[in-house]
Amino acid sequence: MTRPIVGTRIREHRRSLGLTQVELARRLDISPSYLNLIEHNKRGIAGTLLRRTAEELKLDLEQLDGAAEHRLLDLLQEIAHAPELSAMSIEEESAGEFIGRYPGWARALAALARSEREANAAARALADRLNHDPFLGDAVHRMLTRIAAIRSAAEILTDFPDIPAERRDRFHQIINDESQVLTEIGEALAAYFDKLDQTDRTLTPLDEVDALFEARENRFDEIEVTARSIGLESDPAPAPRRAKARALAETRLGPLVDSIVAEQEVLETVSARSRARKALVSYAAAALLAPMEAFRPRAAELGYDIEALADAFSLDMETVCSRLTALPRDEGTPRFGYFRANAAGTILEMQSLPGLVAPRYASACPLWVLYRAQQSPEAVIRQRALFPSGARFVFLARARSTGVTGFGKPRHYVTDMLALSEEDARLTIYAPDPGVPVEEVGPACRICPRKSCQHRADDPFTA
Repeated sequence: MTRPIVGTRIREHRRSLGLTQVELARRLDISPSYLNLIEHNKRGIAGTLLRRTAEELKLDLEQLDGAAEHRLLDLLQEIAHAPELSAMSIEEESAGEFIGRYPGWARALAALARSEREANAAARALADRLNHDPFLGDAVHRMLTRIAAIRSAAEILTDFPDIPAERRDRFHQIINDESQVLTEIGEALAAYFDKLDQTDRTLTPLDEVDALFEARENRFDEIEVTARSIGLESDPAPAPRRAKARALAETRLGPLVDSIVAEQEVLETVSARSRARKALVSYAAAALLAPMEAFRPRAAELGYDIEALADAFSLDMETVCSRLTALPRDEGTPRFGYFRANAAGTILEMQSLPGLVAPRYASACPLWVLYRAQQSPEAVIRQRALFPSGARFVFLARARSTGVTGFGKPRHYVTDMLALSEEDARLTIYAPDPGVPVEEVGPACRICPRKSCQHRADDPFTA
């Protein structure tokens, strides 16, 4: 996949130094014909030969085959898969050649594509909010109800001019009271839409909590440090580990959680603060169950295998997913997103990833493995997902039974799903297998541009 970058760069740098193929081949102790095959991407180069070539061309090894070029190549190949460019017959196999010969133009094209993708993501997120936001739906419903009441009272006053003064005053009072409520709703809606233009403001309590976790990269070091000083085994109560961790998080870490919530300006509403406190207590319980100084190296050793980690730390799947999303953002550490959904398709919890457009207030695309996993409960299912923007992700989903179980009682399932970019997935045991097909998915029907999808349940917002 990266060979075209190396071969082309060797050729371009050799020419810039005024070296012939014959001369460079002599210095490398290989035949000119073999060097020609390398430069035209017909043979690979690595190890000692690559290092000697870099030395002869007076380049650092990373300048020939660096990580930045790998990411740039991935992005150009994603651009080639964009649905809106499908009719252009883009030569995807020439992406490496393009980077090697014209690195500046390649970076410029990638920057334009990234800018366009971010603009589309923002537009889709806004469309999702405007169509599915429960606050907006409730406000519009309340507004219509008040308008109907005002209209009814006004019609009575118009149609029956001779009604007694007492009743007339009563209808005037109804119009006055409903008008005041209508004004309050209008002011709330105006404030809501004002927030849409402010990138540093949030819209609903759910957004406020999401913004808090996103700003902290889903990691709260003060909770990690305090949890490490407490330790789960310091509580002698004979209770299941998870129940014990939850109780300790509430009693010993509760004051710290309250102070964190109180300091967050992004948490503007009582509902948001309540949601944030619940989420942070769960975070603290997970930190007690799997301290990061032990979890992090073990996770890397196991290739971030979620089932192996559950066994190693005696954890449930939800806690494993929580700890993986809280991993420090270091070079070489994959970044995980997390989704949890019930059997009705409702997303109960979400920690998204950059570039992964997901609905906040509606069900996601039914083609996500998040929903398919409930057909095979307790098994981890992997999916290579290609979004309309060209972004590629690896999804890992596992359905688990929830609630009280027993003979004669129905089983209810929720699904935990981790998401990684394809680039990060290569750092795990879930690295995308070239033999596994890439599945075209979308964010949600209402905000998905794939109009020809056979599984579409609703028309797109832009239709």
